Amino acid sequence: MSKLAGVIPLWRKTNTASKKKVAAKTTEFYQIPRTAFIWLLASVVAVIMPHVTHLPIWLGCVCGLCMAGRVLIWQGRMSLPGNRIKLALVLVMVVLIVVQFGRNVFSTDATVGVLLVGITLKLLEMHRPRDVLTVLYLCYFTLVAEFIYSQAIVVALYSALVAVIITSALISLNQSEDSQRPWRTFRLAGIMLAQSVPLMAAFFLLFPRISPLWSVPLQSKNGVTGLSDSMTPGDISQLARSADLAFRVKFSGEAPAYSELYWRALTLDDFTGRQWRHGLILDLPQSLRANTTDNRPWFQNIEYLGRTVDYNVILEPTYENWIYTLEMPQIHDDRMLMGRDFEVGTIRRITQRYTYDVRSTLDYRADATDDGLSQRRARRVPTETNKRAFAFATELRKTAASDEDYIRSVLDYYRNEKFFYTLSPPKLGDNPVDEFLFDTRSGFCEHFASSFTFLMRAAGIPARVVTGYMGGEFNPYDSTLTVRQYDAHAWSEVWLPGKGWQRVDPTAAVAPQRVSQGSNMTLKQEKEFMDEAGFSLMRFRDSKLLNDLRLQLEMMDYSWNRFVLNYNQDMQLQLFNNLFGTMTRLKMLLSVIAFMLCITLFVVLVIFRKSAKTPLPPATRHYLNFCDYMAGLGFPRHTGEPPLQYLERMSRQHPQWRHELEGITREFIHLAYKSNQPDPLVLKSFQRRIRRARLLS
Repeated sequence: MSKLAGVIPLWRKTNTASKKKVAAKTTEFYQIPRTAFIWLLASVVAVIMPHVTHLPIWLGCVCGLCMAGRVLIWQGRMSLPGNRIKLALVLVMVVLIVVQFGRNVFSTDATVGVLLVGITLKLLEMHRPRDVLTVLYLCYFTLVAEFIYSQAIVVALYSALVAVIITSALISLNQSEDSQRPWRTFRLAGIMLAQSVPLMAAFFLLFPRISPLWSVPLQSKNGVTGLSDSMTPGDISQLARSADLAFRVKFSGEAPAYSELYWRALTLDDFTGRQWRHGLILDLPQSLRANTTDNRPWFQNIEYLGRTVDYNVILEPTYENWIYTLEMPQIHDDRMLMGRDFEVGTIRRITQRYTYDVRSTLDYRADATDDGLSQRRARRVPTETNKRAFAFATELRKTAASDEDYIRSVLDYYRNEKFFYTLSPPKLGDNPVDEFLFDTRSGFCEHFASSFTFLMRAAGIPARVVTGYMGGEFNPYDSTLTVRQYDAHAWSEVWLPGKGWQRVDPTAAVAPQRVSQGSNMTLKQEKEFMDEAGFSLMRFRDSKLLNDLRLQLEMMDYSWNRFVLNYNQDMQLQLFNNLFGTMTRLKMLLSVIAFMLCITLFVVLVIFRKSAKTPLPPATRHYLNFCDYMAGLGFPRHTGEPPLQYLERMSRQHPQWRHELEGITREFIHLAYKSNQPDPLVLKSFQRRIRRARLLS
């Protein structure tokens, strides 16, 4: 017998202690198969890639070094690190993470960073099969963490691809090196995950809704663009350089006219001579809970006069509390409050996509008879700066018969003088209102709103600056309105006795097309417009083909956000009502029980159904026929007995058969285990040899 045939008797003679020693030695130097190792590295890289943009650069470098070290270990160029080195690495990483994140060491970013470092450090100590499985299971877990930062369709598709890669790594670990076929492994993993999609959809639609993973608040707000709670001339014009999404709107009925799309956010009523700020409001805010009975007097005095419009807003993360609405909003939402200056804000900062429903009355009257604290604050103006503008307002007010006439006179001044609407106005000094009105006369919306509000206050008329967005882009494919950062706008509010707060937009006197057509049409000739858009398709909006593609992609993204990410208890209840009529607790309970019974029955049928016989390979079928023949002679092969062990037993009982039996056994082992696709001629030769062996009887 050869060495291969003698392995089993030698192994049987070893005692228990030697078995443990050999087993320990075998697992200690476990070498991952080459193809499986490549799948493993691909899984780790694919999981880490999405987090590179929001984690420290040094942490990404550490992950890369750990993976490079694992490659060197696999190639035999570097040994596994000892316990002291591993302990030192862990301590160093803990210190670096604490130093990097400081007080936010328990934040989401820090937690994800620890998880990524843990995966890559685990690569350096893999020396057993269960260590490899641990890394892959951690990859599955970390894959879900990307949804904390983004829930876009692209991220979902990428995550599905990464899940297939990780599953391929698991499959590859259980394949022999001869049977490794990367594309076949990848396809098998994809089929396995595709089979779980119907069950996943059923659980998503029917099971009780809980807060998703992405509702976890984030502590970081790197790269966030948008309005702030103060305004200095030049701030909003910076937003016009960005095409980033601010929010999307879906109107229930007919949308308002474009010139009515003033999305109010903040009221700035404190002027320092150069900067407008959000002042301190002493009045308590009004809760917007449904059926609340504790209404503030100023809230009760709001008169809703004109037609209403209903709409839903999906707001991008702002890391602030305010939201955007058309005036005057009527909201019933436990999450929101309204301030004395008619700002609407949330109780918690908006750190993830945020959706809310609003009913707005476009014609209203607010504070019509109350000339109180808000009006007194709105008359304050610093007299030590902008003296030319103050004198100009005083003289112009003397020639006006009323406040309304004075407002018209100021607007006529903007309209008749050579004022220019531009993204790149000259810089202003210590007296910005004076310099803008009488020297530069070039500016963006904040320049006009700031100077107009100053002129109103200088004449004793209560006025304040309002910031938000104006207009948007209607998508013809789904009738949604997309509002981007370049739609940011500032306008003024003045208070008139008997009429209350009235919106006045001085920009419309200089650039009426900004109000009627939007920034996209007004500023597209300026080189600074959207210069931060990068490779966004917005840059190619003049191409009909690419612009249509962009609008269709935005339609898909809106549907994804509206019907998947925002699928909540209300939408689930509406689905049940559509399927089963008016839902009651009993109907819902019976529906869940019926669903569980169907799932259980399906699993039972899959597990216990009679599996179809898999056709045996020709070599195995011929060998089993030979074993049946030998059993008929009184020499059966024991259950689970390996071919070499069966050969050894029969050879001891009948040495005269040894030569023939050894030839058959070795040829079968070669055909069944060493040859991927046996030659048909060799198979026929093996079959003829078995037939000749029947002469042994």
